[in-house]
Amino acid sequence: MIDLRSDTVTRPTPAMLKAMCDAPLGDDVLGDEPTVQKLEATVAEMSGQETALFVPSGTMSNQIAIWLHTKPGDGILVEENSHIFHYEAAAPAMISGVKTTAVAGRNGIMDLDQLANAFPPDDPHCAPVTLVCAEDTANRGGGYVYPVETLDAIAAAAKENGARTHLDGARLFNAQVKSNLSAARRTQNYDTVSICFSKGLGAPVGSALCMPHAMRRDAIRARKMLGGGMRQAGVIAAAALYALENHVDRLAEDHDKALRLAEGLLKHGYDVATPQTNMVFFKHPAASSIVSQASEHGIAALTAKAETIRLVTHLDVSFEEIDQTIETFGKLQSA
Repeated sequence: MIDLRSDTVTRPTPAMLKAMCDAPLGDDVLGDEPTVQKLEATVAEMSGQETALFVPSGTMSNQIAIWLHTKPGDGILVEENSHIFHYEAAAPAMISGVKTTAVAGRNGIMDLDQLANAFPPDDPHCAPVTLVCAEDTANRGGGYVYPVETLDAIAAAAKENGARTHLDGARLFNAQVKSNLSAARRTQNYDTVSICFSKGLGAPVGSALCMPHAMRRDAIRARKMLGGGMRQAGVIAAAALYALENHVDRLAEDHDKALRLAEGLLKHGYDVATPQTNMVFFKHPAASSIVSQASEHGIAALTAKAETIRLVTHLDVSFEEIDQTIETFGKLQSA
């Protein structure tokens, strides 16, 4: 099976498995896990933040950030296609008691004019917006990279309206590689940043919330409340650390695979959006049927919307398998 459902399907490489087996271990809940501590220091430095907290998932990282920045009855603003809005099970309402308002955008990139109009008046009838969240790259927007000027402008608009900022940087290093701008530069105006290790970076599990030192104690408390405290977590932290040290620059290969895949599908008549990173989105009126047929031919894919198919390139798919995928979808299109 050529699995293009997501970049979360990767398996640890032999070298990553060795790093996991060789990792020195402690107890992270008791505060003496050396591999976790090294990972947190590394990812904090790479993101330009003072400290980081290792957590089991990107959803948990995002939700801890929201909890840190808000109180019950507040409002938060997110882009209309964002992961927080669509794929985190209404957690902002359940966990933090906040109202989530979706701001229109294009390709997952928040529209600045729409954002300016989304802040409510200073009126007791309205929930005050205390947090603005962006997502870089924009998953549901096609893996598009935020222009850094837009990231800066969103942060400035939030500050002008008395709100804090959080960046869901699940695939932030894809954005770094594509833009040739460091993660630290891309996030320099954001109060907190979430980074996922189990997507394009190829680790089996885990994310980090990067933040100021002043937030760390409360972030640990929130992680405990959500059941995210882990013991000998160095086993999985070692995989994430290996990924940061070895798999960031190679993300360019995934971007090249996606472009090759998109160009091949286009030649077969598919309505394909030009990819920026490792995601290929294309439209088809019988998207679900095409996905089912592709599965019968050994290719796993997902529908992103009713008439949209998403294919994601990653560490475990080769250029030869990309060519095989193009050939298969070509046969499906002509059938």
